[in-house]
Amino acid sequence: MFRIGEFSRIARVSCRLLRFYDEIGLLKPGAVDPATGYRFYTSEHLRRLNRILVLKDLGLSLEQIGDVIDDGATPAQLRAMLLLRRADVERAVGEETARLRSIEARIAQIDREGAVGTDDVLIRAEPARQVVTFRDTVGSFVEARALIIELVQGISRAMPRSALGTLIAIAHSPEFEPDRIDVEIGYTLNGDPPAGIPAVAGRTMKVRELPAVPSMATCVRVGLPEQAHLVTGKVGEFVEANGYSLAGPGREVFLQPPRLDRMQDSVVEMQFPVARIGAGV
Repeated sequence: MFRIGEFSRIARVSCRLLRFYDEIGLLKPGAVDPATGYRFYTSEHLRRLNRILVLKDLGLSLEQIGDVIDDGATPAQLRAMLLLRRADVERAVGEETARLRSIEARIAQIDREGAVGTDDVLIRAEPARQVVTFRDTVGSFVEARALIIELVQGISRAMPRSALGTLIAIAHSPEFEPDRIDVEIGYTLNGDPPAGIPAVAGRTMKVRELPAVPSMATCVRVGLPEQAHLVTGKVGEFVEANGYSLAGPGREVFLQPPRLDRMQDSVVEMQFPVARIGAGV
């Protein structure tokens, strides 16, 4: 058996916590010396302690933890609960990382005020294109990136790569809502669409014609969507300075296939349909 101090070193928890768990009946020691009051534990206590700490990390109350353990939760059940918790934490970390990138990009935008022109903003006509897409509303750029990854991985199994053109995302929201992004994601098609396109990532893929745009303001960005305002702000300056107004949903076209392990290196052309002010939309 181990004295409480020895057991705390093995279990990597404090003696204070072990005493507390003893007091509330959550982890009783194997024996207590009646003369000294020393608590003694065995290696068998590690299993129960590990379950307590797992359930604590999952957000359960101490009372709930006792009930779950006493009901005999299996290792498989605990593992499944931890996997769900891990997914929640990974999502939260991803969102915080995205927020940090956005802050850094805003700082860069302030630092570059007045020093960056709009020479790389171009106006050109875009022809009508056949696309195969699905449309969804997502709660963050992190979710949108996850959708793109699902699409890229899933569509390669559903359609021959030769039938697909460039990856494209279309923002349908009339205003920018970072926690409610109405986005259509898919590919332009090379030639006639194949028959019987299966669902990808659990979503029904639809073929439609993306209409032609007589005047499209375009500018290329490198990086993640959190940094897109560096480019969209530049497009805004160009549009205002040259007598245009925005005239439809914006598009993002991947100029090269995205690398799923390095999405931060994505090369994307930002596209905004525009019309001359006073010419009608």
